[in-house]
Amino acid sequence: MPKLMKIKDLKNYGIPSYILNIWKKQPSPYLLPLQEDAVRNYGILNCDEGSTGLPRRFAPRNDKKGARQDNNNLLVIAPTSSGKSFIGEMAALSQVIHHKKIIYLVPSRSPAEEKYRHFKNLYNNYGLEMVISTRNRREEDYRIIRGSYKIAVMAYEKFNYFLLKYPEFLDDV
Repeated sequence: MPKLMKIKDLKNYGIPSYILNIWKKQPSPYLLPLQEDAVRNYGILNCDEGSTGLPRRFAPRNDKKGARQDNNNLLVIAPTSSGKSFIGEMAALSQVIHHKKIIYLVPSRSPAEEKYRHFKNLYNNYGLEMVISTRNRREEDYRIIRGSYKIAVMAYEKFNYFLLKYPEFLDDV
């Protein structure tokens, strides 16, 4: 039986200790099986850069567990409480610590507010500039247009708006 991966083992993937200390506050010191699979088999923490400056590419792949991977994308379809949100958080923070900007998309205003508060509570003390943009939250839109953030939490409809009105906002993401 393989040994379960502990959150502290993520230091082997270049995650700094200050992030690991935050993640160790999870309910369990171990990654859930789906999370471990995302780290070990899908490389969500790998940020090897080639000559293009882009993260390493993966061959498209389907598996029996409901994951579809193509280039730098990973679609995870799994039951509630299987660890999907933390997979997204690990992937996002891995990019941020490698000096990349991320846009964390959510379906609507309420989950955007919740995820924004979550990120602010955990990571604000470490200098990670965060913004939120929904139909009702426009006050930081100018920062998204200028690229003045590390993590942008956006509702789908607002992301769509930015794609149509300011397509260049994705240049640095």
